[in-house]
Amino acid sequence: MDGIKIILVDDKVVYRNAIKTLLQKLGDVEIIAEASNGAEFLRLLETNKPDLVFMDIEMPEMNGIEATKAALKINPDLVIIGLSMYDNQKYVNDLIDAGARGYLLKLSDNAHIFRQIIKNPKAEIFFSKEISPEKQLDDEQKKTILIADDFENTRFVIEFTLKQAGYEVLKAVDGQDALKYFDGRKIDLLVTDLNMPRKDGLELAEAVKKMDAYKSMPILLLTTEINEEKKQKSKAIGITGWIQKPFVIDKFLMFINKALK
Repeated sequence: MDGIKIILVDDKVVYRNAIKTLLQKLGDVEIIAEASNGAEFLRLLETNKPDLVFMDIEMPEMNGIEATKAALKINPDLVIIGLSMYDNQKYVNDLIDAGARGYLLKLSDNAHIFRQIIKNPKAEIFFSKEISPEKQLDDEQKKTILIADDFENTRFVIEFTLKQAGYEVLKAVDGQDALKYFDGRKIDLLVTDLNMPRKDGLELAEAVKKMDAYKSMPILLLTTEINEEKKQKSKAIGITGWIQKPFVIDKFLMFINKALK
C-alpha cells in the first residue's frame, strides 16, 4: 500500500526540511512536492494529486488562507492543515472557515497530532494544544453533551470534536453506564449509539424520557443501521434524530447545533 501523499507549503526551506523529517519518522508518507508560497502550490496541483497538505499561513505572493480557499475549489476532498508561528484567533477562524482541517503552531510539540493526522486525516479538526478556537464559550454558558458509545475510538473522535466546538462532554461506555449521569445534573443533549451491551440506545432513551427532569432533553441516535421498525420506535420514544455512521464531522456538528436549538 502506497504511503499518504503530502505537499508541504512554506516559504522557509529549513522548516520544510524539519517537518519532512518528522513526518517520515512518524508514518508511511510520501512527500510528492514542496512549494514556497500559495501561488506555486496551486500550480503544483495541476500535475500532483496529494491526499494531505501542510500549509504555512504567512507567505509572499499568496498566503495560506487564500491558497486554501482556491485549492478546495479545485479539489473539495483535499485535507489541508494550517501551520503558523502565531496563536492568532483571526488566523484560526479564517483558515477553518476557508475549509482547512486544522491549525498547528510551528513551535508546539505536534508529534502526536501529526501521527493522528497521518493515520486518519479526516477524523477530526486538529489543533495544537495551546489553541482555543473562538467558538469556546464561557464556562457558565457551555452546553453539556453526554456521549454513550461502546467503541472507544468513536467516543474519542466525538469528544475531541465537541470540546473543540466549545461543549462540555460526559462519556459512557453503554446505556447502563450512561444512566449514572442522570442524577439531577445539567445535561443538554444525549448522543447515543444504537447497538450497545447491557442497555442499547433505544432502551436508554426510553428510560431517560420517563424522568421528569430530562423528558424534554433532545436525543440523537448514532447507528450504522437503516431499520424502519427501529426508526418508528425511536420516533414514538421521542428521539430527536438519527445520525448515520460513518459521519462527516461538519455535518455531525450541524446536527448537534440544530438539536440544541
